[in-house]
Amino acid sequence: MRILVLSVLLLAPALAAAGPKPEVPPAPPVPMVAIIEQQKQIRADDQAQRGRYRELPTGERVELLTKQLELLSLIEDKATSEDLNAHEQVEVFNRLEWIEAKINGTEDERTICHRERILGSQRVTRVCHTVAEQRAERERARQKLDHRPRQLGTSEL
Repeated sequence: MRILVLSVLLLAPALAAAGPKPEVPPAPPVPMVAIIEQQKQIRADDQAQRGRYRELPTGERVELLTKQLELLSLIEDKATSEDLNAHEQVEVFNRLEWIEAKINGTEDERTICHRERILGSQRVTRVCHTVAEQRAERERARQKLDHRPRQLGTSEL
């Protein structure tokens, strides 16, 4: 749960800046020390195989450790979330979401964000979807391709 709170606080300033609502005050910056301490606690619990980490398969343990190392390298030498650029904020948010989903076994509920340029503009916006939403969208696109009318080539005699 703490990961979710930290994720929201980390992403909130960038989302507020991208949206047209200037009356929303920006969220306070997230201290990186809080994220680092949280990841240390997760690592200690994992190594001790306590609680939800007891049944975690070896492959998933390695994957969790890898994501933690990626996260820690992104926030290295940063004091708060304000020290991250927009791209780094998205990356940190995505890794925190991945770690939380892996720990809680809620992969379909995991939110994935990316930055997307608005067509015909230089403006970049943040787009976020859950894993389940992305899978459903891929399936809809696949079905549209399967059900499109077939064009027959014309043959000359």
